[in-house]
Amino acid sequence: MPLSHDDVRELDRQDPLAPFRPRFALPPGTIYLDGNSLGAQPSAAVEAVDALMAQWRDSLIQGWNQGWFDAPERLGDRLAPLLGAEPGEVLVTDTITHNLFKLLGYITEGQGITEGQAQARPVILSEGGNFPTDGYIAQGFCRFGGFEHWVVPEGESFDAYLDERVAVVVLSHVHYRTGRLRDMAAITRQVYASGAEVIWDLAHSAGALPVELAACGVRYAVGCTYKYLNGGPGAPAFLYVRRDCQDRAWQPLSGWLGHASPFAFEADYAPAPGITRFRTGTHSPLACAALEASLALWQEVDLALLRRKSQRLIELFRDALGDCLAKHGIADITPPEAQRGSQVGLVAPAHGYAIVQALIARGVIGDYREPGLMRFGFAPLYLSHEDVWQAAQHMRAVLSEGEYLAPRFKQRGAVT
Repeated sequence: MPLSHDDVRELDRQDPLAPFRPRFALPPGTIYLDGNSLGAQPSAAVEAVDALMAQWRDSLIQGWNQGWFDAPERLGDRLAPLLGAEPGEVLVTDTITHNLFKLLGYITEGQGITEGQAQARPVILSEGGNFPTDGYIAQGFCRFGGFEHWVVPEGESFDAYLDERVAVVVLSHVHYRTGRLRDMAAITRQVYASGAEVIWDLAHSAGALPVELAACGVRYAVGCTYKYLNGGPGAPAFLYVRRDCQDRAWQPLSGWLGHASPFAFEADYAPAPGITRFRTGTHSPLACAALEASLALWQEVDLALLRRKSQRLIELFRDALGDCLAKHGIADITPPEAQRGSQVGLVAPAHGYAIVQALIARGVIGDYREPGLMRFGFAPLYLSHEDVWQAAQHMRAVLSEGEYLAPRFKQRGAVT
C-alpha cells in the first residue's frame, strides 16, 4: 500500500543520512533526480574553490608545490575506500574517454605483443547499448591499433563471444539506460578464466553503492566523479590499476607528467613507477579543489546505509506512482533490487522527452535519453523521502492532466 505524506515525513525523521542534506546547495523548490548525470553542489566546494583562487592570486606558480601537483594521487587515495581499493591504486585524472584508451593500450602491450608480430588476441569486446563513449573508444583503439572490435548485442549473454581471441572486455558495472547492476565478481572470474582482461566502467556505481574492486579480484577500472560523487561539471575522472599490475607496460598517452622525472626534461620517455605512469598532461587545480571538498564529505558516509536508503527511495517512488504508468503507456524497466544501481528507468516512446520537460517546469529534474527513456537518479545524501514522494505526485499530475502535450515541452535544446 502506498505511503502517505505523514508516513514519508516520519521516515525522514528517522533517516540516519538526513544530516548530509543541509551540506548541499540546492535551489529552493527543486527536487533533483538527476544526480546520475550531474551531482548536486556540496556547499564546501564553493569554499574550496574560493580558497584555491586566493592561493592562485597570492602564490602564483608556487601553488604547484603547495598541493596542486600531487592532487591526482592524493585525491585517488581519498577515493580508494569508496571503491574497495587501496592507497596508491587509484588516480584522479583526465576523462573516462582518455582513461579507457590508456588502459586498452596498457593491457594489450602488457600481453606480450611485440612490433611486427600478429596479435595473439586480436579482439576488443564491448557491449551493445552501453554508453557510447565505451564503444566509440573501443572502435577508435581498434582502428589504429590493429585490433578487431566485437559488440555483444544488448541483452545477449557474452559467453558465446568470450574465447581465446578476446584480449580485453569493456563492461559497465551499472548500465546507464536500464540501471542494471552486473555481478562484478562472477563476471571478472569468467573473463579471467578465458585468458582475457576486463575493464570495469564505474560511472554509474561509484558513489551510488558499495564497490568492492579488490574483493572481486578486479585489476582495471575507470569511472567519473561528477555524477553520484558530486565533483562538479567536468570534474576529473579516475582510473584504477591493482598494485601488482602497475609496472607491466607503457600506457599509450605517454605525456609529460607520466614521466619518471618530468622536470629532468629528458628527450626519451620513461614511465613513472606505480599509478603515476597513468598521468598524461596538466590537470586543473580548480577542478580538483571542488572534488576534494566532496571527497572529504564522502569519508563520513556509511555505504551500507547509502545503499539501503537508495533502494527504499526507489521503491517509494515506484509505489507512489502505482498503476498510473501503465494507464499512460509507460513501461517501467527498472531491474529488481538485487540487480540494480540507483536509478529508475521509465520508457515512454512517444512523449518521454516532453514528460521530462513538463516535470522540470514543476521543479522536478530528471533526464531523457533516446529512444524514449526517462531516467531518475536517487542520490541519498541530499534526497529526502518526502522529495521522492512529492516527485511521484508531480508525475501523476503531469500525466493525468496532459501537461506534457503543450508545444513548449517538445522544443529541444542541444543537451537533453
